[in-house]
Amino acid sequence: MSEILFEDTLKNSRAYNILRSDFRLEVGHAYMLVSPDNEIVKEFFTLLAATIFCETKSACMHCGPCNTVVHNNHADVAMLNLNAENIKVETIRNMTKDASIKSLSGTKLYYIHRADLMNQASQNALLKTLEEPPVGVTIFLGVSNESAMLDTIKSRCRAIYLDIFDNDTVKQAMLDLGCSDEVASLAADCSEGQLGKAYRIAKSPNHAELYSSAITLLKGLSKSTDVVALDHSPALLKNTEEFLNVLSIILRDMIATKSNNQVLSRHVGMQIRSIADGFSAKALSEIILIITDARRKLSLNVSVQAVVDSLLFSILEAKYKWQ
Repeated sequence: MSEILFEDTLKNSRAYNILRSDFRLEVGHAYMLVSPDNEIVKEFFTLLAATIFCETKSACMHCGPCNTVVHNNHADVAMLNLNAENIKVETIRNMTKDASIKSLSGTKLYYIHRADLMNQASQNALLKTLEEPPVGVTIFLGVSNESAMLDTIKSRCRAIYLDIFDNDTVKQAMLDLGCSDEVASLAADCSEGQLGKAYRIAKSPNHAELYSSAITLLKGLSKSTDVVALDHSPALLKNTEEFLNVLSIILRDMIATKSNNQVLSRHVGMQIRSIADGFSAKALSEIILIITDARRKLSLNVSVQAVVDSLLFSILEAKYKWQ
C-alpha cells in the first residue's frame, strides 16, 4: 500500500497545484520530481496518480480508482525501485517493453523511485522511450540528486521541485498525525522543511534523547571530563549519523543567532542563544568542518567509538582555540 500521510499538506503545495493545472489541459509524457525527501516523493506520485485517475480528478480518496491507486492495485500504474537500489538496465528494458502494450484505461503511468540511481547505461535505455513515448504513457522520475541525471534525460522531462515547507506547516502536519506538541515542534525544527524527515524524527525513539544530549554537550562543554558521559552514551554510539545531523541543525541555529539573532528551533530558542554566546563564529565554522570529517570517517568504516572520541574532543579544542 502506498499510504498517503500528508494528503492535505501536499494538496496545498505549490508543486501539486502546478501539476494539477497541467493535468487539466493534458498529462505530459515525462516529469522529474526533484526532492531530497525521498519518501515524500513516493507519496507525492501516489497523490498525482490518484488525481489523474480519480472520477472527480481531485484525488478524492473515496472512489474506486483512487482506492486502487493507493492500494497499489491499479492495472495502469507501475512503481519501480521502491527499495531505492541501483537500477539495472534490464529493469528499464522490461519497463519500456511493458510501456508499448496498450493500456486498459488509455492512460499508463510509470514511476521510477530514486531514478538518479540509474547508471549511464540504464538512463540511455530509457532515453528512446522518452524521445518517442507511446501514446497515453507518462513516466515520472523521482530524483534526489539531479546532477546524477544525464542532460539528455533532463531535457525531455518537465522538472517539478517539491516544496520545502515552513516550520509551522510541518509542525501542524505532525500534530495532525497525533504527535504531541513537544514532538511535533522538535520534528519540525529538525526537518529542514521536509515532511518525510519530520515524520522519521517524530517516530524515532532516540531523536529527542540525542537532541537533548547535543544541547547538554554544547551548553556545558568546558573541559574533557564534560564529554565522558556523552562519549559512552549507548544512544550516541548506536545512532552516530543521526546525532551528527542533530548537531548540525543546532549549529545552524547557533550561527543564525550570532548573525541575525534568529533561531529556527523555536522550542529551544533561549537555550541556543545562551549556548551561542560561548562560541565564536570561527569556532562554529570549524565545528561544521569537524562534523563533515566525522561523516567521512564513518563512511570509511572507521570505528564508531574512535569517530565519537575524535569528534567530541575536537569540538572542545575548537571552542577554546577560536575564542
